[in-house]
Formats: sequence, structure tokens, C-alpha cells
Amino acid sequence: MNPFVNFILRFVLLSDHDIDLLENELTYKKFKAGDKILQEGSICKNILFVISGKARSFFINHEGQDFTWNFHFNDTESKFENYFLVDYNSFLTQTPTFLSFQALEDIEVVMLSYDSIQKLTSNSLVLEKVASKMSGTAYQNVHKRAFTLLTLNAKERYLQLLKEEPYLLNKFQHYLIASYLGVAPQSLSRLRKEIIKS
Repeated sequence: MNPFVNFILRFVLLSDHDIDLLENELTYKKFKAGDKILQEGSICKNILFVISGKARSFFINHEGQDFTWNFHFNDTESKFENYFLVDYNSFLTQTPTFLSFQALEDIEVVMLSYDSIQKLTSNSLVLEKVASKMSGTAYQNVHKRAFTLLTLNAKERYLQLLKEEPYLLNKFQHYLIASYLGVAPQSLSRLRKEIIKS
């Protein structure tokens, strides 16, 4: 069975009919390490579910600084937001995204297009509920991420990372973790030393 369908089945029971509807709309795609999966300024027309590999979403601020918005991967430590490569705001409104998505290593995904979701949700009440639940969860994750960046200082953000996502430190390079926390790599090194000493 399709990995994305298996993921959905963890949260809701689908009939054989709903599974067939969903699987008929899914496509596979591969990207090479370094590939831009989605570019800032373009419209997010697909939800991508990660099967294997790693990617990140990021944005460049007005000063040209690179900030990692999120990491995308599929393993036992993945949270909801890690499985998907999508800017939900751009996807739902079909307006340009402020984010870019880049493959950090070779990555394989399952794709579901905006048009396919419209078709599925109009033909299945269960799939409409699934789409609504996913949108709600995505909104909560984006809200939490933005709130963290706006209200916590660098040390607090690092401590939160250690508490909630310590596995990221072993999965991604130091400079990417720093950009995820919104600090320079040197500042992250200082923070780590300070926490170890305390």
C-alpha cells in the first residue's frame, strides 16, 4: 500500500473505496540532493509526503540571512510537520509562498495536487474530514513555530529544542540547526558550551 495512505490510516479508518480514490490521485517523485523542490515566489500546488531522504524549508529575510523554517524527513522520530513538504497557506490560497524547499540528500516523495484534493474532498466525506484535520494540525504547528521565534530568546529556543526535538542535533548539520534556532553558528556553539557548564 502507498506510504501516504498508510500514514492516513494511523489516524482514520478508510473504506476500500476511499483508499482507491486516494491512491488514484497520488504520484511518486524523486529529487536529487541540492535540488530546489519549491522556490520562493512560486505557488505551492502539491502536498509532498516524504518517503525517504531529508529536506528543509527556509526563507531569506530582508538582510539576506537564511533561516531554516523546518526539517522534513520520515523516520520513527518524525512529527506531523516533518513528514510533509508544503506551505499550507500557499497551498490553500493558491498564492505565492515565502518559503523555499531544498533536498538535503536524495529524497523520494508522494505527491497530491491541489486539484486532486478538491476532487477527493468533494467525493468522500471521510477524506474531506481528513483534509480538514490536516489543515488544522498544520495551522497549529505554524502558529507554534512563529510564536517560538517571536517570543523566546536564543537560549530558550535551544532549551526547547533539547526538550522537544533533541534528535535533530544528530540528523542535521550544525549550521542548519543554528539557522533553525535563528542564531549564528558561533552563537549556537556558545549556547551549547554554556548549557553544558550549567
